[in-house]
Amino acid sequence: MQIRALDQQSQAEQMLVNVERLSKCFRIYDKPADRLRQSLAARFKVPGRTTRQYGRDFWALHDVSFSVKRGETIGIIGRNGSGKSTLLQMIAGTLSPSEGSVAVNGRISALLELGAGFNPEFSGRENVMLSARIMGVSPEEIRARFDDIEAFADIGEFIDQPVKTYSSGMYVRLAFAVAIHVSPDILVVDEALAVGDTAFQTKCLTRIRQLQKSGTTILLVTHSTNTLVEYCDRAIYLKRGRLIKDGACRDVVKLYANDLVDEEGGRAIDIPLPDDAASETVQEKDVMGVVSDKTSILDVKITDETGKDRTTFSFGDPFRVTVSIRVSQPNRHPCFGLQIKSVDDIVLWSATTQNMNLELDPLESGTYHFTWALRANFSGNRYVLAIGVGDIESGEYKRHARLPYGGHIDVLPQSNSGSGWLAPCPEFEFKP
Repeated sequence: MQIRALDQQSQAEQMLVNVERLSKCFRIYDKPADRLRQSLAARFKVPGRTTRQYGRDFWALHDVSFSVKRGETIGIIGRNGSGKSTLLQMIAGTLSPSEGSVAVNGRISALLELGAGFNPEFSGRENVMLSARIMGVSPEEIRARFDDIEAFADIGEFIDQPVKTYSSGMYVRLAFAVAIHVSPDILVVDEALAVGDTAFQTKCLTRIRQLQKSGTTILLVTHSTNTLVEYCDRAIYLKRGRLIKDGACRDVVKLYANDLVDEEGGRAIDIPLPDDAASETVQEKDVMGVVSDKTSILDVKITDETGKDRTTFSFGDPFRVTVSIRVSQPNRHPCFGLQIKSVDDIVLWSATTQNMNLELDPLESGTYHFTWALRANFSGNRYVLAIGVGDIESGEYKRHARLPYGGHIDVLPQSNSGSGWLAPCPEFEFKP
């Protein structure tokens, strides 16, 4: 039996998911007719003769092992085709392993690929009732929670329309609303959230925070390194169906980023901090990002205008982002960039010294510091900073190094001014 319940000893240890040497093999055919030929060849096999093989084996997942404790949030990262969705489907029980085993303890609520779980001919209301029953929730319980599900999904009158008429965003809204309102012990979320708009993604991530506080175990697939660092206790990196690293989020993100550069023909290396890195302006820091043999980012400091370390600001407050870099090769046309992003990795604002029409002096080898002076003209929220350094080549910005997470700032909400990412300082006037 490959899908099994955890034994009593594991329950005592509060282990909700245990994956042991898990593998999944699919048969791949070049043409649809080859699938039929293979089926006929197997059915009418002649004893003593070798059956011709029309397809080939593809191992989507190979020898993966890890465990998840109660209350942990595990982020799963990897390029498309790395086996992330296959892994989650086997944990959720919708796909059987070819080898190995998955052991689970508790109610699983899964939000997998778009289109899974709902009957397109049924209305949203009917699908809510059906999905809840499949997850083991009684009709009385789901009726008691239906108003909350409907409010969270916020799809209006479409709740009573066939799901086949839904947009992808509406589908995800309803699916996520159901998944979080059935009191799961384990919430499994694939990349389906990427379909939703920014406001809904923020709403979902906020609810994930609440589930974390209540002790729900969460498995979250994401391409956003910021979401991984911000929301997960640890991370798993899959590459071509194999588990490359299971560990601290920052370590996994750094390895993942380096691999991306390697695969695209670049070179990712770690440059040790110079001897003067212990000074007040360049402090040793766990820098996650990709560095080159030309320039590396040593440190990022966020301060107020007086130079005091600070990450919480009110609307309009000035703040400064000071970046320390090591230039290993002379840079005749330096260019620096800054991005301000949401916690789910959506770029809200970006600039480079080039598009600000700033001409910078050439840089010789050495350590340098530069500062961005800004104002927190944002709505109440958390904002992530990403740093880039490079040069101008043939009129284009060529990046030497990028720090996807250079720190974050929290902007306190303004009273009576709305919510979101923007801060337009609204005024309202009504004339009858």
